[in-house]
Amino acid sequence: MRGFINHAETAVEEMVNGYLRVYPGRFVKVKGKNQRLNGFIRLNCRQKVSVITGGGAGNEPWSVGFVGDGLADGAVMGAVFTAPPARFIVNVTQALPTDRGALYICTNHAGDVLNYELAGELAQLENIETRCIKVSDDISGLMGERKEERRGQAGVAFVIKIAGAASAAGYSLAETARVAQKANERVTTFGAAVSSGYIPGSGELVHRMQEGQVEYGKGFNGENGVLVEQNRSADEIVETMMSYLLREAKLTSLDEVAVLINAYGMTSAMEQCIIARKAVDILSAQSIQIHHIIMDRLFQPLSGGCSISILRLDEELKRLYDMPASSPMIKCWQN
Repeated sequence: MRGFINHAETAVEEMVNGYLRVYPGRFVKVKGKNQRLNGFIRLNCRQKVSVITGGGAGNEPWSVGFVGDGLADGAVMGAVFTAPPARFIVNVTQALPTDRGALYICTNHAGDVLNYELAGELAQLENIETRCIKVSDDISGLMGERKEERRGQAGVAFVIKIAGAASAAGYSLAETARVAQKANERVTTFGAAVSSGYIPGSGELVHRMQEGQVEYGKGFNGENGVLVEQNRSADEIVETMMSYLLREAKLTSLDEVAVLINAYGMTSAMEQCIIARKAVDILSAQSIQIHHIIMDRLFQPLSGGCSISILRLDEELKRLYDMPASSPMIKCWQN
């Protein structure tokens, strides 16, 4: 499972360089002094709240694909499964317009949170006002209470979409952070793995699964899940996933939602369609209105499996959600 990698230590830099060469004239790489900085920004960003995201590489297109119109303005990538250094985050921040401030969006993992908080302190020394949203959508980490302590996963796509739309609409930093946090509080994600996961580049196992098993809530960094069963039919797996999601999201027939069917790296399009079919059937049976459904790969560990994310909308979030957005890798909101 080594794949098309030259050297593990240069893989992220080569990924970023290749991406920018394929899409010239849309992005520019940010370079730090004597640093291997794997960050880039959109070209020609106007004066508005700058939305900046990033994290460890290895679950592409997060975060390289999340920079685009109506999405993030800049991103910084750490090594595989490693948070980007705070100084790199600040360098990307300084390369963007910051008169109206910058909103950081990271997934809620210890290294990312620590480095983004430090980046905010360093930016403050440069008279740049920042806020940080720590996406905590993965319900498998902590169910019920202490939602703010959950891990971040594919629901980060919804939070960046809302933040990017608010920024484009001219919201202030405080208001952009408010609606992004509202989206974070209203999105829930739950996943299931059906095969072992690998570390891109080295081919080493992140976690090992026995043949014929399914593990619900398996963390993409190898964290244990909440339930292990012998592999069942696709419909039965999706029923179990949706039962967790519906219970945690507390959805009712009055709710309107956006749904992301997020396939992992070793799951086929055929399987993804089968998963989506059953998820839609379950939501429809509960009379839950689906405003929009996405079937894509927006946060994909290199394993077999999928996650389902549900964003409970209100009128404000729906208006922002419906604003156009796109990047070379994310076209699901493009009108």
